[in-house]
Amino acid sequence: MGMLKGNRVILRAVEKRDVALFYDMWSDDDIRKFDGAGQIVPSKEYIMENFQVIMNSYKKHLTIINEKGSIIGYLTYEPIKDCKNVFEIGITINKNFWSRGYGKDSIRTILKFLFLETAAERVELRVCIDNIRAIGCYKKCGFEEEGINKNRFFSEGKYKDVLMMSILKDKFHKFYDV
Repeated sequence: MGMLKGNRVILRAVEKRDVALFYDMWSDDDIRKFDGAGQIVPSKEYIMENFQVIMNSYKKHLTIINEKGSIIGYLTYEPIKDCKNVFEIGITINKNFWSRGYGKDSIRTILKFLFLETAAERVELRVCIDNIRAIGCYKKCGFEEEGINKNRFFSEGKYKDVLMMSILKDKFHKFYDV
């Protein structure tokens, strides 16, 4: 997969030079309280030393670049190992770019890739129940709520519920008229 172009964003493979910007996002409390990556941020040195291992994992990492050429976040996708043609996605946007439509464009771009270029039948995600902004974005992209995992996410010193959401191939085709 090369670059994926949305209306306002480009998604490309993460490069080692991107790590410093991502590290700053991972270290930001406002971002980390919703990010499922965990509360312990590995050192920048550890990430740099293990970059190739991380990039060669089952999970694919994409850098999100806006129309001005600024790196504004990252997106991940991975096939679910025990379920054919099912993918899970995740996204983190730098808080300076929240509520500007970049998340929506990034999600729509990866959905078009997964449903039109791969054999995806279903795309799912998990989101902290407190992340109202993200839930609204996912609904605007066609995702539907499926259920809640109680105490699935630890943030700000307590366990929080996680909302499961998904979009199926037939809904994608109707929603996006493709």
